[in-house]
Amino acid sequence: MYTMAEKNVKKRNWAFVLYPESAPKDWREQLQLTGLQCAVSPLHDRDVNPTGEPKKPHYHVILTYSGPTAYNVVKALTNGKLGQTIPQPLEQVRGYYRYLTHQDNRRRPSIARRISRPSTGLTSGILWS
Repeated sequence: MYTMAEKNVKKRNWAFVLYPESAPKDWREQLQLTGLQCAVSPLHDRDVNPTGEPKKPHYHVILTYSGPTAYNVVKALTNGKLGQTIPQPLEQVRGYYRYLTHQDNRRRPSIARRISRPSTGLTSGILWS
């Protein structure tokens, strides 16, 4: 949970986890309508917890705003309009991108080539131009 000081944070890059079972059916279109640069991972439907139990199928989403944007503004989209998890500020966009595509985890297949393009700014193989 965030403290009041953390809620006042402003960052340009944010991430959240989207669960398709609870997302609006048109969540991709809603992301497109924001005009934000974003990256959406392929569906993570084979991830397991450390206990060996399967995780709920989910997507990782990176949002990039044109300038520093307050936590509450981002939360209104992720937790409000899309009904998903609270956003997390990103310090290292490329590092999170590598994480969501499994590029540095030898136990999981790399999924970098299957990244979808729901909004402007993402081209296959390039994070943002």
